Amino acid sequence: MSAGTIDVLIIGGGISGLVCARHLQRRGIEYLLVEGDERVGGRIKTDLKDGFLLDHGFQVLQTAYPAAQEELDYSALKLQPFVSGAKIRIKDRFYTVSDPRKQPADLFKTIMAPIGSLADRIKLARLSREVMKTGAERLFDQYEQDSLSYLREYGFTPTMIERFFQPFFGGTCLDYNLPASSRVFRYLLKMFSAGVAAIPEKGMGEIPLQIAADLPNEKIRTGTPVTEIERGRVRFADDSTTKARAIVIATDQYQARKLLKQESEARPPVAETTFYFAANTTDEHTPYLVLNGTKQGIINNLAFPSAVSACYAPNGKSLISAVVLGQQGSGDELRDQVQQELQDWYGPAVKDWDHLATYYIPHALPDQSPPTANPFSSEILVRDTIFVSGELNNLPAIQWSLLSGKRTANAVIDYLKTAHQI
Repeated sequence: MSAGTIDVLIIGGGISGLVCARHLQRRGIEYLLVEGDERVGGRIKTDLKDGFLLDHGFQVLQTAYPAAQEELDYSALKLQPFVSGAKIRIKDRFYTVSDPRKQPADLFKTIMAPIGSLADRIKLARLSREVMKTGAERLFDQYEQDSLSYLREYGFTPTMIERFFQPFFGGTCLDYNLPASSRVFRYLLKMFSAGVAAIPEKGMGEIPLQIAADLPNEKIRTGTPVTEIERGRVRFADDSTTKARAIVIATDQYQARKLLKQESEARPPVAETTFYFAANTTDEHTPYLVLNGTKQGIINNLAFPSAVSACYAPNGKSLISAVVLGQQGSGDELRDQVQQELQDWYGPAVKDWDHLATYYIPHALPDQSPPTANPFSSEILVRDTIFVSGELNNLPAIQWSLLSGKRTANAVIDYLKTAHQI
């Protein structure tokens, strides 16, 4: 590796590490970013198979994320929005539920959908106004509890919780039982209210690629796993080393704890499995998120990404992504269960859907139950010359990864200035 000493070595090529590198570059700081995988992106990657774009798990970008608005070029990504609402399956029927401010044409359908009482809808409107009026940093200073308890205490009926909140926000935090902090829930509700869920025209993997495009090729080394961090020195799998005045760990929490030799237990992971199918028709094509509004079955949510961005599938075909929550694996038996359930939903035509791929992601997200870190003030300098960026002392989400990358870069620059090394 490098013979001399560089200013900053960044371990991890996810969006947090990439943003950190870009901010260092803009300030003229010498850096090197190393990534153990053969390509950058971390959890956000897209594969191309038989003309279909397959994201690594079902993912979307919330357009209202402030850090995303600052760090990403939305027009260059050619963001394609989902409809601001959902199709919810209840008792063998699909009901449309939309934000009436954004989809006024769906107002009557939304009113008639059996997802809860009129009082539930009034409470949801009031809650949306509350979070919209509350600053983001203030939301993370407020009292927290698990989201399910919060919704019950707010007064929502069991029907509203089971048919709307659990499949919708359970799909966002990857746990149907909503153990995630009420701070996380309220922030997500604020983002859903302020913006829309969207995907880049050519896949979610375009997000890290856009950031990486601003960095010189020689500043990024993929296929370079790190095995150990010593005092000011990083050791790689080939036993070579590099010295750095500052080291940034921008990996997932498990790799970060390993490198830091932390003995405390990591937050348990939540898992998801995404099954991709191809249909030779666009008959069921819908730009809505589709939710399972009952406790029956194993599919929590599904989508037709090709109905949102035509680039996700060849002409005349549809791409379907079905999500199963939890540590259920990716075997053929589970796939057959999913396909049978899809047949129950959409009829015998599903027999002709081709299974394209299965993505089992055992560490899709870390647990977000209370107590949670405040992403605006989470710890960055964890040891002399060693900084962390990303989820170790933070929350998982595109917003927080991008913000963490910037905060870490600024902290590193301040450190180097204080140490009179730049």
